[in-house]
Amino acid sequence: MDLMPSSDQEAIQQTVRSFLERELPMERVRRIGGDAGALAPLWRAAGELGFFGLGLSEAKGGAGYALTEEMVLFEELGRSLAPGAWLGSVLAAHAAAAAPGAASWRERSLAGEAMVALLERSSGTVDAEGVRVSGEWKSVADGAGVHAFLVLDDAGVHLVPADDAGVRIEARASMDPTRALADVSLRGAAATQLGDAAACAQLRREGLALACAEAVGGIQRTVEMSVEYGKVRHQFDKPIGSFQAVKHRCADMAVRAEVARSATIYATVSVRDRAEDAAFQTSVAKVLCANAYVLNAADNVQNHGGMGFTWECDAHLYVKRARGFDLTLGARVTHVDAIVRGFRAQTRPSHP
Repeated sequence: MDLMPSSDQEAIQQTVRSFLERELPMERVRRIGGDAGALAPLWRAAGELGFFGLGLSEAKGGAGYALTEEMVLFEELGRSLAPGAWLGSVLAAHAAAAAPGAASWRERSLAGEAMVALLERSSGTVDAEGVRVSGEWKSVADGAGVHAFLVLDDAGVHLVPADDAGVRIEARASMDPTRALADVSLRGAAATQLGDAAACAQLRREGLALACAEAVGGIQRTVEMSVEYGKVRHQFDKPIGSFQAVKHRCADMAVRAEVARSATIYATVSVRDRAEDAAFQTSVAKVLCANAYVLNAADNVQNHGGMGFTWECDAHLYVKRARGFDLTLGARVTHVDAIVRGFRAQTRPSHP
């Protein structure tokens, strides 16, 4: 398996990075915060560039690529700490493209006219008819100001318009100033079913792979920030990067970043190809990415010394995004438990 980026993937990376550097420099990321309304023009511009349909076939209005190219997009989003419901919107486009009768939502998603937040925890319940959804979700990432919610439930995949009478959204304080949180309550909200339980399982795996890719972008950026600062910050007439304590810390960060990236690429390919071990590979990627992101973000603060934890320094923003990622689509301990259960099932002795 060739894990090196293709020429098309390199072109996508350059396009996305140029777009984000122009439209979402860090000062604007700080200013926008979690304001979905302020993101509307950028969302439409991203839709015009085809960001939301990278992994869809041309027949469905997409660019004809696959999950591996969407991985490149999410790496760049994570690197720039891009605010907004990117994950839910891309997954909604996937689900709508596969569901008959959801062409309107697919077109809106691809055009950047619909922001969709993800309700990924299983606290919600779907009624027998599959057209009404009820449940409670706490601290939903990017849950305020979106147009719809994508509900991943054991009963299937459902899309709920945010303006339905059965939807209640209450914004709440967020530790991460670049990502808004909201409590979402659904009480018999009208829903469009976009897939069954099997489709939901596949969509969860796709979402986890893309969330890991977003984390990889942030992990790699913490390495870049530490190396850059280590070159320009001087103590005792020498750049601090020449000191053993700093260079060793940067080396450890680089190793963790490479491990996380390799695991994410392999997991993404496994999900794309619907491999038998795709669930295992995504759990491995989540554990390694969460560990790397939390540790690298903390080390980046240390490498920036006394200014690392100040509001003006960007290092603390990656600490907060890392903590949020740690709980996205299952915490580390959840995925470790899943991996252990898988190993136990394989090694359990057979009985006559």
